[in-house]
Amino acid sequence: MRKRLILIAAATTALVAVAAALALRLLPGHPDGRPGPSVNPARAQELTEQYRRDTVARIPAGLSYAEAVRGYVACPGQPGRFELSSRFDLRPDSGPAIAFTELREHWQRQGYRVLNDTSTANGQLLVENPADGFRLGVSQRATRYIRVAISSPCLDPGAPPLPPVLAQDLASALGAYEEYAAARLAELAGDVTALRAAVAGGDVARARAAWLVARMRWARVGAAYGTFDDLADAIGGLPVGPPDPGDPDFTGLHRIEYGLWHGEDPARLLTVVDGLAADVGRLRDTLHEVLPAPADLPLRAHEILEDALRDELTGRTEFGGGAALAATWAGVDATAALLDLLAPLLDARRPALRPAIRSGLDALRQALRPARSGEAWSAPDAVAPPVRRRIDAALGGVLETLAQVPGLLEGTAS
Repeated sequence: MRKRLILIAAATTALVAVAAALALRLLPGHPDGRPGPSVNPARAQELTEQYRRDTVARIPAGLSYAEAVRGYVACPGQPGRFELSSRFDLRPDSGPAIAFTELREHWQRQGYRVLNDTSTANGQLLVENPADGFRLGVSQRATRYIRVAISSPCLDPGAPPLPPVLAQDLASALGAYEEYAAARLAELAGDVTALRAAVAGGDVARARAAWLVARMRWARVGAAYGTFDDLADAIGGLPVGPPDPGDPDFTGLHRIEYGLWHGEDPARLLTVVDGLAADVGRLRDTLHEVLPAPADLPLRAHEILEDALRDELTGRTEFGGGAALAATWAGVDATAALLDLLAPLLDARRPALRPAIRSGLDALRQALRPARSGEAWSAPDAVAPPVRRRIDAALGGVLETLAQVPGLLEGTAS
């Protein structure tokens, strides 16, 4: 199995809301009603997401999410009040026990109060932000198992928390996404056929143009954060370390990109294109089996463009083709399509959210337009600095709005 490079800044492969019976505490016996300003449920979800991103970004390891659990827990002795309790289990790609030095120093600089700092094989670092009463904890459960836990203070009852989305609601949305992904993959298969014809004919210019079409089509599938598992790696994954044409695990679109822009013999590259065609065919055949869990689907609405921020705009996906901004544009299309699939659930719970996201997506498209000339795209480092700043600002803005979607559409355990 190929080694996967998934550096998580934010996301999960499974998001399951649980009943109060699964009440999660960062530290047994901590007092309820801890100090801090009033926080309502919506703001608690936003802060939880911010704390999660900030915490994971400072854990020095390649991480993949194994599970996330979130639920409302009744505050003892305070009828009608509850806290939002979240747990995120992560696994590093490899390596020894993880040191939390950077995270500890960061929390101390923020003025957080250390409640527990145990340096053992199963050590725990637990802090509280006195400004808002949130508690943040990270622990090394085993060599390949890290847990991040976040709990809010007791929340103002104001309005009761929104009821979780039913599992069947998310299953219906996932069914619609399956149809959408199947259609894009059928188009991708045709794109790869055109790419093969160009490579077989030795027409590098035509092959590069065909490759860009296929690259954008794959981005429109919305395969963020390892959706489709190993097949996603085979089609659009990144190499481990510097690109090596002789590495059998370096396959798919980026391997072809490297060859087309580094003068590789078309006859040799044809074998890679045939491998890509076979992998696309396998994904089409097994799509239903490798779809994400229904509860994971709302995360994709945020993760698609988060992938663009983390991978495309930082140059991690650049192997000669300069397609990062083109792929970001395609990611906007995929996000908009997923937003449409989730529209009934979103509109029923927060009617103003989808129009706000649409506005943000339009702003990002507008910021990207100067990088496009016909069917050609400029690389991120080739656009004028003011253009790049507008792209960064628009992408950051819409990501902040999209971050509301996962918490709003949490579903009950199926």
